[in-house]
Amino acid sequence: MRTAFRAFAAALFDKTVSEKIDAVLSGDDVQPAALPSPQPQPEPSATSAPAPPARSDAITLLATLQRESRLVDLVYEDLTNFGDAQVGAAARPCLQQCQKTLQRVLDIRPIETAGEGQTVNIGDQPSPTRYQRVGDGQSATPRLVHHGWVAGQVSLPEWTGNDDDADVIAPAQVEG
Repeated sequence: MRTAFRAFAAALFDKTVSEKIDAVLSGDDVQPAALPSPQPQPEPSATSAPAPPARSDAITLLATLQRESRLVDLVYEDLTNFGDAQVGAAARPCLQQCQKTLQRVLDIRPIETAGEGQTVNIGDQPSPTRYQRVGDGQSATPRLVHHGWVAGQVSLPEWTGNDDDADVIAPAQVEG
């Protein structure tokens, strides 16, 4: 079967080969000349880097927070003409929805579960990304000041829009 496919491909792209195959099949030529092998197609390079995504994960996360909690609207609102109570009342639902969104897409949880002020074991050579010493930094028994945060997953929505719109955080809304 492999020979049949090779003959088909060779005959398809080379008139001389096609005529020789036709002569063999019609019995005109008992000793066919050697048929050239079709040129193999180059395989894709294993070292070629995949194309970068059209949209950065940062924009996707920010667009998600805007869509689900209007975070960007709150941050960019001119708050100078509002009292603290008004700002708090506007911020509360936004922050609650931000928390739900971040929990869903990143599964954010504390690095340390100990309470603030409790002694924690950070090992002999703790990761400076995971543990930041504050104060004099010399204590053999470090106490927790802030529990830190870590993402348990990254489950961002997949971008399906046009490359030209990849940096859009939220669409302009127009009426009519």
